[in-house]
Amino acid sequence: MGFLDNVERGLEKVVTSFFRGTSTADLKPVELTTALRNDMDRGIMPISEGRSLAANDFVVSLSTKDYNTAKGWGQGVVNEMAKVTAEHAATQDYSVHGDIMIHFVSNDDFKPGEMEISSSVKESSSRPAASAPVKERASAPAAPAAPSATPPTTAQPRPTVRPIAEIPKRPVQKQAILEVAGQRYALHHHSIVLGRSASTDIPVDDSGVSRQHARVETRGKTSFVVTDLGSTNGTYVDGKKISEETRIFDGSVITIGQTKIVFRLITSNNGGRA
Repeated sequence: MGFLDNVERGLEKVVTSFFRGTSTADLKPVELTTALRNDMDRGIMPISEGRSLAANDFVVSLSTKDYNTAKGWGQGVVNEMAKVTAEHAATQDYSVHGDIMIHFVSNDDFKPGEMEISSSVKESSSRPAASAPVKERASAPAAPAAPSATPPTTAQPRPTVRPIAEIPKRPVQKQAILEVAGQRYALHHHSIVLGRSASTDIPVDDSGVSRQHARVETRGKTSFVVTDLGSTNGTYVDGKKISEETRIFDGSVITIGQTKIVFRLITSNNGGRA
């Protein structure tokens, strides 16, 4: 059994559940793409110092209503979702074995708004027939392969992408920000408190928010966590109520009261105050 076999056994059971709420609004590609990126972050497997392997095959279970919505997007939209997910892996310096694959599955037990993502590492030989081949490392660019007929499949292929090892690594300065009611707040301090009180670092005008509701802190150079400060109505991360310090990732949604706060890592220093 090779090294990758052991890795596959370790990642093939990574399952993350998400809840969008009971809204009757249709599922949006941006919601699902954010969920895929967050699932990739949660399921990474450290391989060596400074190198982690990420899943490349994602099975998304949806309610019947959301499944029909996703099916209607078409291959072009799903290809773009896979491309954004692959670009996220590149910016995070994750190693990805093969192409990003996204599959949709209908689950009659799910209500609209519920979804579950099962992610795994797949070898090239185990990818569905509709997947696009990964370019081999070569001294000169290879000519594009002619498209070939493939049997029907539920898999959605993504465009051919160079393996992560071939992408030149450039140091990228990331700025952590919080998006609150259309305003961006750059996180320049180790600890940021949010709440209804005007004395907090980021005041939130929401009657459902406690005076000092939640705290966002840095852990090391690249990790960020959120903690509830004993608020009346609780703090939620990606739809789940937290009871202890919880790590957040690019695209994570923090909900306090009726206010949704999006955590972002951006490359430009154009954040607001905080």
